[in-house]
Amino acid sequence: MLEKDKYLEKINYLIFLVIILFSQGLIAETLKLKIIKYNNDLKNSSALFLQNDGDSLEEGIIYFGIDRIKIDYTKPIKLTLILSEKKGIYTNHELRESQYFNTNKSYIKVFFKILKGDNFLDKPKMLENFVELNHDFSLNNNIYKIKIIYEYDPIKLRKIIILENNQKIEMGFYNHNNLETYEKKFFSMINPYLN
Repeated sequence: MLEKDKYLEKINYLIFLVIILFSQGLIAETLKLKIIKYNNDLKNSSALFLQNDGDSLEEGIIYFGIDRIKIDYTKPIKLTLILSEKKGIYTNHELRESQYFNTNKSYIKVFFKILKGDNFLDKPKMLENFVELNHDFSLNNNIYKIKIIYEYDPIKLRKIIILENNQKIEMGFYNHNNLETYEKKFFSMINPYLN
């Protein structure tokens, strides 16, 4: 009888362990789906941000369109970045000049993959009230580490940290606005100072 009890205890322990592991997998999958839905819902929204690179503090507003992202820096100088998966435009409003660049060969392409849920959300890490996504990769002989932090309940983008060859950039997001409508020209990549 004693041997049977030990055997049943082992089986109960094994069943308990399988249930715990299975439920953690379900929680991770549910979390992944929530983040993908949130990222899809970012379209037609905006948020204020603070950006810090260790030397300077910048602030502005980021707008999420259907296929483009517009970043307006308001302080310390007025700059605008408009980004798509393949190209971008950088405009310095004080100098009244713009420059085009290829986003497909930069870490910016990773953010578009994140917004689409491509291969990045495999391992969301749950911390107290936050969800953390980490992605390390190499591009053009540079090593990048990207960390994205979401508030958990409700899911909201709170911080992006980019480490590039020991240089750190942090962007913190707050005052999120949803369901904004933008005209197509709002995300236009035409140089605003061409006359």
